[in-house]
Amino acid sequence: METAMTNYKTVETHIDMIRPADTVFHNGKLRTVCKTDIKRGFMGATLFGDSYRLGTVPVQLARISRAV
Repeated sequence: METAMTNYKTVETHIDMIRPADTVFHNGKLRTVCKTDIKRGFMGATLFGDSYRLGTVPVQLARISRAV
C-alpha cells in the first residue's frame, strides 16, 4: 500500500480572507475549511471556534502544489 505525500507551502493570511474549500494549518494539522467552520459575529470572524486573537494573529493558509 502506497502513502501519498503532499507538497505544500504555507502563506500567512488574515482570518477574513479564508473561504470555504481553503486548506489551513490549524493546531498542527492540515484542515479543509467548510462553510460551517467559519462564523461571523460582532467580535469578528472565528475559524474552527478560534478567533486568532481577534484577527491579530495570521492564519497559515496551505497552498498545495500537487499530490505525489
